[in-house]
Amino acid sequence: MSGALLLAGGVLLIALSIWSSRRGGTRTRAARLMAGVAPVTPREALLVGDGHYLAVSGNIDAAEAFEDESRRPLVYRRERVLIADGATWREIERVVRSVPFVISDGEHALAIDAAQLGDGLVVIERQWDGSVAELAAAHRDYQNPESAALVAQLATTAPTAGARVILEQISTLDRGTAAGLLRGGALTAGGAGQPLVLTTLDRREALRILGSGQRASLAAGLLTLLLLIAGLLLFVIGGAALLSEATSGAGAALSPSPAPSPAPSPTVGSGESGDARNGGVATGPGGLAGLIGALAAPFAVGALIAAVVSVVVRARRRATTIQR
Repeated sequence: MSGALLLAGGVLLIALSIWSSRRGGTRTRAARLMAGVAPVTPREALLVGDGHYLAVSGNIDAAEAFEDESRRPLVYRRERVLIADGATWREIERVVRSVPFVISDGEHALAIDAAQLGDGLVVIERQWDGSVAELAAAHRDYQNPESAALVAQLATTAPTAGARVILEQISTLDRGTAAGLLRGGALTAGGAGQPLVLTTLDRREALRILGSGQRASLAAGLLTLLLLIAGLLLFVIGGAALLSEATSGAGAALSPSPAPSPAPSPTVGSGESGDARNGGVATGPGGLAGLIGALAAPFAVGALIAAVVSVVVRARRRATTIQR
């Protein structure tokens, strides 16, 4: 296989690994992002400045809160209704109520872009499980008339089908950690698949919940790493092969074409021979470049991987270092 094909294959595998790393569910990306940044205070986050993806810890606060059934002061409430659809759950309604709120350390505060909260919200859930018949008998007020009609229809055709209601809420009594892109004094979702993450749980517990049931994601992550390593290997080997081919071609072009003559027999006891069967080493520009390339390839791969890791570590360090 030519060096050009090896080089192209390496580039393709590297591109595929980058594409694969950006795939996966929102919760998987949220866990990866939250695990990769150390929480700071709102004051420290403001010192870092806009344009950085940060994790910020502090108290939940709001100018005006609303109360739930237990008279808890809430700033965010999300209620989801799901119907069993085979082995999965299908969401038929989502009702969200929120007021502007911040994460504060007493003197400094960062606003939270609540509109960007999706699967990145990790709180203690209140969950009800039952049948569609029981859900219809509760006479809920649905925001979407189609949802009410669907529940009424299923209560007649499939009354024993599973139903679930999940309630998630954030209170001013909570302390939270939010991870997001700092922009204009607020934390929001970033580009390139960076969700806004907010949890009122301990960070380790939040990471455990985000990472639970993610065996497929772990396998995908390992596959992505293998693709990256294979791509780097092919890239380096292809580059060395191209260099060898170029050197060999240049040597052949510069060498004159001698008249055919009988090949001299190697002298017994001499240290040079172009025949490897006689214990000699192939000489010439092509053979020398190939030998050097073969010896240098492992070191080049190691250096390239070390450089990639170094760039990633420095990028994360710059994103979380406090500029004073």
